[in-house]
Amino acid sequence: MALTLQLSAQLLGQTCQADQFIQWQGYEIHYTTLSSRLIPADVAASHGITRSDNRVVTNISIRKDGLPIRANIRGTATNLLNQRQNLAFTEVMEQDAIYYLANQIVDVRDTLRFVLFILPEGTSEAYELAFVRDFYQ
Repeated sequence: MALTLQLSAQLLGQTCQADQFIQWQGYEIHYTTLSSRLIPADVAASHGITRSDNRVVTNISIRKDGLPIRANIRGTATNLLNQRQNLAFTEVMEQDAIYYLANQIVDVRDTLRFVLFILPEGTSEAYELAFVRDFYQ
């Protein structure tokens, strides 16, 4: 019973952080954050993601005209104590998708302010994406 409640609470918390996207200059920029524990161990290992109760993953993907687009992404995550982490995004290429993953540390209960600069391939202007996420373990 306790496991079922814990799983339900975790999924409910993640529902509030579902994939979102913005449209900018003909691009769709999709972004989400999730607990690293939600990623299966074999998938995490293949992408160099550390799974832990105090780690989250930020996932960014860019599409234009329905096609995946490569990009240069850099940014930071800042917690309520104003401690800033530089995010290191890793590119993952699949047949029909390109996405960028960053794995960062978060306190058991914290709020992170993300500021990302996304430069799609072939453009000279970066989009500044800023959003806030609350995390609860």
